[in-house]
Amino acid sequence: MGYLRRAVDSPSPPDASRPQRAWRPRARWLERALRGVAIAAIAVEALWYGIHEVRGFGPALADGVRAVLGPAPVAWAEDVAYGVADRLNQARYRNATPKTFWEPAPAAAAEGTDDVEPIEEESISSPSPFEPPFAEVAATGDGVWVPIRDAVRPNDAPVLWKSVVHPDPRRSFSAIAVVAIDLGRVDLQLVAGTKEPFSPDVPAERRPGLIPEAHAAELIAAFNGGFKAMHGHYGMMLDGDTFLPPRNIACTIALYRGGAVRIRTWRKIRGDEPRMIGYRQTPRCLVEQGELHYLLYDSNRDWGATVSGETVIRRSALGIDATGKLLFYGLGEAVTARTLAQGMKAVGARDVAELDVNHAYPRFLLYSRGAGGAGPRATSALIPDVQFKPEEYVAEPSPRDFFYLRRKTGSSS
Repeated sequence: MGYLRRAVDSPSPPDASRPQRAWRPRARWLERALRGVAIAAIAVEALWYGIHEVRGFGPALADGVRAVLGPAPVAWAEDVAYGVADRLNQARYRNATPKTFWEPAPAAAAEGTDDVEPIEEESISSPSPFEPPFAEVAATGDGVWVPIRDAVRPNDAPVLWKSVVHPDPRRSFSAIAVVAIDLGRVDLQLVAGTKEPFSPDVPAERRPGLIPEAHAAELIAAFNGGFKAMHGHYGMMLDGDTFLPPRNIACTIALYRGGAVRIRTWRKIRGDEPRMIGYRQTPRCLVEQGELHYLLYDSNRDWGATVSGETVIRRSALGIDATGKLLFYGLGEAVTARTLAQGMKAVGARDVAELDVNHAYPRFLLYSRGAGGAGPRATSALIPDVQFKPEEYVAEPSPRDFFYLRRKTGSSS
């Protein structure tokens, strides 16, 4: 009994296994959480790499998710991803020099390049230099037009020039590469893609997605068109085929017989339709008659923004000056719709339409003749980090609509 009393009354020795059993579930939970975070981080990084580096991956992914879940989740994901990227870039480039796409040409050699002999002074014309809109983020070369030489006719006077404008005083990494195009010596042409803009009324043989062989010898460059049909149902007509009917509020890039180009809201120019050979519509004009659209002062939602309306992404635009003689293509990195408009206006565009947006779509490609007399092939892009194939638009049909530039016959001087 005494033994039993002592056994009952005496405190039990500590059980060393109990803390271990309590700790193990916590350790497993923490390990799983850390593993999940690591996997998520790797997945996000892989997804970001795929969207930006693997050709076609981003558009295919977005279209697939839209088809299953609808557009809202895609818009939310884009908003979060680009918002995080913008905040990281603002921190990373806080004290960095402004972004540039190419080395500025020395002042003494601005009329020539290292690859070709300079053109005689009297045969050179050039757009007027422009004042950078924000001196605090301007880089050397902003406002100066550098000739882009035609690889096929290197000794001819230039018909294209390039420059850079920094349109956002808060972001030194925001920049627009702009090409000025002499419409007196260059024709702007429109091509329907094999799939876009979607239309059940136009047969496949009327939308080959290729630059006509008859224009191959005079081809200089090609660049992206507008939004997919599902994103606004903006109108398009070409050579009598109406792919989508025009919308009154839409900005319209109108191509006329004789080579003239106008960029205006449809209701302002719809009376000209019988004289047009084609038109491509976009969201509301970014700039019209020299004035930014009033909605740009509140948000970017009407121009391809996502949920917040402040998406800072790659965007493209087409503008024209007050004379109708100079066309401007702009490709902006890390721009909003408003800063894109500000930059295009600064270079001299009086009327501006936004073209396609996001990383995969905007592109401006320059062409030369293939080896052994073969047809033209894309040899370079306006800015780095644009993926393209040499056969693009000339041998490989494009599913999306696009524009191209060719020298007018007899415009070699």
